[in-house]
Amino acid sequence: MVIKIYGGTRIQAAPNLCETCRCSRIVRGTRDSEEIVFCSAMAMDPVRITFKVTSCTDYVDGTMPPYHELVQQAWILTPATRRRPAGFVRGSELQKEELMRATHEPPPWMKG
Repeated sequence: MVIKIYGGTRIQAAPNLCETCRCSRIVRGTRDSEEIVFCSAMAMDPVRITFKVTSCTDYVDGTMPPYHELVQQAWILTPATRRRPAGFVRGSELQKEELMRATHEPPPWMKG
């Protein structure tokens, strides 16, 4: 009988998550051994990480744009008002109050 345990042994060739994490600060010297990694996701003060991180619950992908940038680029469906008909509008074209309403309130069809 063979029993396979998934996730039991960590993969040695996995990439270092700190390389692309938004919460890390990496300082490198001229040699490969000269590297200091600080993580600001773990506590009030940055924590020094002395090993290669392959799994982290607080990982924030730094290769993806932040949420507010995505909203600025997004096409948002706006309801009809007295000033304009219903339709799609770029997030960057919305007034501040409209943008807050569009990103924080549920759509009218979801309200109970």
